Amino acid sequence: MNDKTYYYFDNATTSFPKPPEVSIAMKEFTCNFGGSYGRGFTDRAKYTTSKIEDCRDAVAKLINVDKSQNIVFSSGATRAINDILNGIDICDGEVLISHLEHNSTLRPLYAREKTHNIKINLMPSIPDGRIDLDLLKTVITKKTLLAVINMGSNISGVVQPIKEIKEILGDIPILLDATQCVGQKEIYTSLWNIDFLAFTGHKSMLGPTGTGGFYIGNESLIKPTLFGGGHGEGYFTPYSMPESFESGTPNTVGLIGLLTALENKPSWQISIDDMFDTIKEIEAMNKCRVLCSRDKNASCFLFSILPNNISIADVAYKLYNDFKIECRYGLHCAFLAHEFYGNDNGALRFSFSPYTTKQDLAYLINSLWSTL
Repeated sequence: MNDKTYYYFDNATTSFPKPPEVSIAMKEFTCNFGGSYGRGFTDRAKYTTSKIEDCRDAVAKLINVDKSQNIVFSSGATRAINDILNGIDICDGEVLISHLEHNSTLRPLYAREKTHNIKINLMPSIPDGRIDLDLLKTVITKKTLLAVINMGSNISGVVQPIKEIKEILGDIPILLDATQCVGQKEIYTSLWNIDFLAFTGHKSMLGPTGTGGFYIGNESLIKPTLFGGGHGEGYFTPYSMPESFESGTPNTVGLIGLLTALENKPSWQISIDDMFDTIKEIEAMNKCRVLCSRDKNASCFLFSILPNNISIADVAYKLYNDFKIECRYGLHCAFLAHEFYGNDNGALRFSFSPYTTKQDLAYLINSLWSTL
């Protein structure tokens, strides 16, 4: 495939392209180093361990936390969220969620609803999906054990006011699904007093798939759920951060790639104003409904559309076959969000990266005008 002939607008699924240094570093490590993390005294093992710790430091800096040892690596955000929800004591109480949650939080929560006697309550929202700060207190009770919030919607791009939400929640722990935001939006994890934050490496961080993890802000609230290997002797794993949550051999090659991506991230070629100008032109066609944040200062670099007179599948196939535009249609693993926006059959999403240009956005507008 000659990628120069294609227009890639599916970065909320996985970012493409990656910085060219990523594949070079992964190949170099695989061919010339290949050591294991935290296992051995050789130069090869020490080099590998130091690189993984450099990656941990880089992630900590990115999300603005001081304790890099509280960054836990896993295969991605879905595994991270499951590790958190299975590791904290939520039973015989209530959990708050937003209307815009991804299945990676909804499904493990609902799996625990019957087995742990929890009730899941929705936080009130304003029409574009942002949590209604004025009404939030009305759903907080003495039984509220946890709040789970998708910081950035993978359908509309809406970014939640996390600082203000946490101030209202007070001592109630918060699990922040920052999958769409880490690497794209400023996140002040420590300043906002975030208890848990999940991230993935292959989206806005521009790293390879199979990388990601979570941050633990309050160690007293969580216990490991994965055991084996690692440090210590005997049947029980001695507690230490982050080793207690990282049993098994980590994805060293992937984390080398993630570190390299963070060290070589390009500057954005479009602004959020450019994207909202694009949205305005699409809305002016009167051929579709646009799902997006109604505040450009509370938005990721993505939005979705609902065509008026043609199916989202037909639009997606026509954009790909006639205009070489790659995008994503369907429910986007977030059926609850689509229910909130009143969509029975999903939507067609366009999501961007630092490699997206203004010319790309203009091409998208022209292609949609010919297609819708």
